[in-house]
Amino acid sequence: MSTDLLTTDFISSAAPQKTAPKIHKGLDMEKTRQAVEDFEAFFISQTFEQMYATVPVNETFGGGNAEKIFRSMLIDEYGKMTAKAGGIGLTNQIMTQLLQQQEADTMTAAKAE
Repeated sequence: MSTDLLTTDFISSAAPQKTAPKIHKGLDMEKTRQAVEDFEAFFISQTFEQMYATVPVNETFGGGNAEKIFRSMLIDEYGKMTAKAGGIGLTNQIMTQLLQQQEADTMTAAKAE
């Protein structure tokens, strides 16, 4: 395979989408909502991670690499729990945007026919 072909494939796969992913009724809607909630949990975890970076480690309880690993897992769980409890509203906003984009795409497709 030539380098030009690989570059073209990479560029075309990295190109931004012009349409929103399709959300169908039923199970797909739930899967989409779960994926968006997982994204919100990740976002919250990253925010918590920045917050906890300013908290010094208490050497009385060990510190070191094990505490870094534990703290990372704890922060991930905090993010998941916060998102499940309603989060910061990111899930609802993203779902609304996805549905609006899908409706706009459907209307555009209907006008084109």
